[in-house]
Amino acid sequence: MEYKTKFEFTDEEKPPIRIKVKTLLGKEAKYRIKCNEEVSVLKASVYKSFDISPKRQCLVYEGKILEEGHSVKDYHLENGSLVHLIIK
Repeated sequence: MEYKTKFEFTDEEKPPIRIKVKTLLGKEAKYRIKCNEEVSVLKASVYKSFDISPKRQCLVYEGKILEEGHSVKDYHLENGSLVHLIIK
């Protein structure tokens, strides 16, 4: 039988991470999102905050474009990460 140590969690068990999304005009919004959520879920949250259609959003983290069909963990986002929003 395999036992978990105190700090080992599956993706389902991990608490949500807190990230910020910032526009080029300096507006910011904070979000709590699970690490296994898809980028499309984050884009839906951004739509609610900034009223920008997900199709027009380009989310960038550490120089990489966050693409739909991938999860947040694929881009190694963690607590305090800053994601830039560029409007297409």
